[in-house]
Amino acid sequence: MVTIINKLNHVIIKRMFLAFSLLFCVFGTFSQKAATIDSLSVIERDFQFELFKNRYFQIPSLINQANLGKFSYGEARYLYGEGKLRHPQEYKKQNGLFAKTASLANLENTDWTFYGSLEYLNTRIEDVENNLTYCITEYNSPYYFFQKTTGLWNHQNYNFEVSAAHKVNSKLSLGGYLNYDTNFYFRKTDTRNELTALKINGKLSASYQFNEKHLLSVALGTAFFKTDSELGNKFPENNTELTANYYLNTGLGSYIKNIDNGFETKRVIPQLQLHWLFKQNNWDVSVESTTKYGVERWIDKNIVRVEENDELTKYSFLNQEFNVVFNQYRKNSLLSINLNAEYLKGKGKVWQETGAYYAKNVNATNYNFKTEANILFYKQLLNKVSLGIKYANVEQLDLNYAYQFDYQFLEPTVALGLHKDIFTKVAFFTNLSGLYHHVIDMQHDPFAANNIYVEWIGNSVADYTGTSSFNFKTKLGFDVKLKNENKLECSITGDYWKATTLSNETVNYVSKNDDYLSLVLGLKLYF
Repeated sequence: MVTIINKLNHVIIKRMFLAFSLLFCVFGTFSQKAATIDSLSVIERDFQFELFKNRYFQIPSLINQANLGKFSYGEARYLYGEGKLRHPQEYKKQNGLFAKTASLANLENTDWTFYGSLEYLNTRIEDVENNLTYCITEYNSPYYFFQKTTGLWNHQNYNFEVSAAHKVNSKLSLGGYLNYDTNFYFRKTDTRNELTALKINGKLSASYQFNEKHLLSVALGTAFFKTDSELGNKFPENNTELTANYYLNTGLGSYIKNIDNGFETKRVIPQLQLHWLFKQNNWDVSVESTTKYGVERWIDKNIVRVEENDELTKYSFLNQEFNVVFNQYRKNSLLSINLNAEYLKGKGKVWQETGAYYAKNVNATNYNFKTEANILFYKQLLNKVSLGIKYANVEQLDLNYAYQFDYQFLEPTVALGLHKDIFTKVAFFTNLSGLYHHVIDMQHDPFAANNIYVEWIGNSVADYTGTSSFNFKTKLGFDVKLKNENKLECSITGDYWKATTLSNETVNYVSKNDDYLSLVLGLKLYF
């Protein structure tokens, strides 16, 4: 198997290198030119916003160097999704509303640049199994509440972001960023869980222009995350004692039962970012490194005695990410190549009352590699062409039971964007993409674990994870020019997943007939 994987990786790298070499030859005579929001098609705007987010927005002192000029927009979306091809601990149906407004602008007669955004989300989520800490687990943390009974949730999110950059002189810029993100999850049937989650992320950064070509930036930040759970049985008569219990999952097959109703989660993540931007007349390249080290603690609020330890679990992790963006410009075209690599190493510990110590019980390791090439043809029928591929390797080991859960997958992607002016002030657009999620290898070995985790969660998650699938996504609609260079974007986005190859697990919970469809209706006004 290892030999086959190595050969496959070698062929993929060789072909991607050949493709990129051909692209360099074709686009070797670009000349850089900035574009404003009102001059771009929808597909071009979506790409430029993604570039703004990935290259400039992460370092607040860089927003005055961004690829976009000033902009303001407001948008509203209706969300709907339904299907069986979902992770067993995620929802199988949702509907809701999303609204956002955002703006980037220079303050007149000053050297200040500001960005601000406000988001609101309200959704109803159905058929969530074995998960009472919905959408909270991150960085491969093994800790969450679960219960057998399927749940119905209401979810509300308020997300506020503000960023500012000040050009001190011709060489130095300083910046700051603040994000306040709060979530309210209410589980409505059987076991109740009123779960409040708060994320606060702050950064300070500096950018120094050594000369016309070299710009070096550094950012220091801290992300603080806190949840507060209030558990309670509303209709306990519908459950047996086994299924009515709360469980705190602490690994693969490891859990703590008979949990009381009050818990807090705290996670603190300091981070360091380094960013280098090199510019030439017709091309530029940026290299960014992000290093995070975090610690997550689960605290029992019912323990109030000083001599007792209220922190039942600790999870520490190191997350390292590198991102490289290369752009080459031409009057009517743009070539952009993105390379991303990420490494995550996590270790979990659980408090042992007997002996009064933390026992290491879980290891987690992730490797992710992704590369993507995009070509924009401004104002052409064929507006964009994209090729990409992602490789991921996930390894998890529970030390209590020697429970192993490892898998690898590849995701090649291809996308086409089309744009056509149909009237003087109306343009049609569509963006089509296809992705194949190919599971290269999956190993699921509970070994000594023989308990409700394996029966309720482990087997079904392993079967879903080992299933290969196909994804087709399209966004289509109309872009309407209004007065004063304003624009209105009307769109519908469809995202469809279909199972293709089932896992090699003994029991299949997923069938080849399983699929998932999500639809998004959107209106977006640029003003």
